[in-house]
This record gives sequence, structure tokens and C-alpha cells, in this order.
Amino acid sequence: MSTPLRHRDEGRSLGVFADRIEVSCPRCGQAGVVRADWRDRQWHALFVCTHCALEARNERCDWFGEVCVYGRRPCGYCGHQWLRIDRIRPASTQARHVHECSPSGLDESLPVQCPICKRSSEVKIDAMRRRGGDGLDPHFGLPLRLVETTRAGLLWVYNAQHLDELRRYIAADQRERRIVANRSMISRLPTWMKLARHRPLMLKSLDRLAALMFPPKRA
Repeated sequence: MSTPLRHRDEGRSLGVFADRIEVSCPRCGQAGVVRADWRDRQWHALFVCTHCALEARNERCDWFGEVCVYGRRPCGYCGHQWLRIDRIRPASTQARHVHECSPSGLDESLPVQCPICKRSSEVKIDAMRRRGGDGLDPHFGLPLRLVETTRAGLLWVYNAQHLDELRRYIAADQRERRIVANRSMISRLPTWMKLARHRPLMLKSLDRLAALMFPPKRA
């Protein structure tokens, strides 16, 4: 009888794997790598496409992902109604300078019609990074390269180490947790990834992602 495979969750967060992230360049679509270093209590990240020379640095607050644009002010005519803007701007092929945590004051205003007096006033807008989307690099909002769409959900990994940790967890017959708090990458996996019935699906999908990283050499 074979020994059951065992995985122990040591409490490592997803950020542990975020020092090297395989991405696709938003401009030319070629494979690229985001390299990051955690020091002085913050990330220092860099992306340079070797094909089209597109560059991103988080010290400039570069961001390619979706942006939340919002603002409000009283109507400039009747003054009795707050005029509000709350929109999502789509991902871009050009870097936008948007701060990570604090609002970015944009030198931009948009017209909003008052529902009471029907006249338009300019509303100054701020912007925030829109996070939470699967399949995106956390430093710049670039599309991940190692993504697999399955019938159960979207599977993605940052790099080979992330893939290996996920594979060891999925393949394990016995799973242990040393950390009670829900902070580890493993504890925050979606439920469908943890189900035993999805194990064959997950392992095959991880094999396909591994093949993207390490394509077979031509004879």
C-alpha cells in the first residue's frame, strides 16, 4: 500500500510568491516577467518587455489594470443635489499613474447632469486601482500568462514555485494546517479547488500551465 501524500499549510501568503510573476505584455502580447523585491516594508517592482520595450515601475505608481473613477459635488446651479461619478475605466496598454492605497487626484473633470434642474456641472474626479480580479498581476495589473480556464473556474499561478505549492496541495490525500488564521494562500483558495472531485481536473490543468513555462525542446 502506497503512503498517502501529505500537505502541511505553513501559513505562507500569496505575497510570498509575488517576487517573480509571469505576465503577458499588454502592448505586444509577448511573454514577460515582473520582478519584485520586498524591502523597507514595501514592494519594489519592475517590468520591462524585451520585445517592445514597454516599461513599468511601481515607484512611479504605474498601473495598467482597471481604474475606479469617482467624485461628487453639489449642483453648481440649484445646489440642492449631490452630483456623483462612479465609473470603471478598462485596462489600458499604457501605464496610468495611480497610487496603490490613497486616491490619485486627477487633473480632470467630467460633466454630470443634475436630476433636478437638468443643468450640467463639472465634477472633479479621483482615481483608485481596481483590485480583486483573477488573472492579474498585483503590482501593475498586467494580465497573467499562466492562466487556465476550467469548467469549474479560473485557475492561475504566478510562477513555478506557486504552481508547485498548489500542485502539492491538490495532490495530497491528507491536508494539515498549522496556522488557524485565514491568511495563507492555501486557506483562501476558492472552495471548488479544494474539492476532491476536482482533483483530476486541477492536476491536468496544472500540467498544462507547467508546459507553458517549460515547453518541450525541439529535436
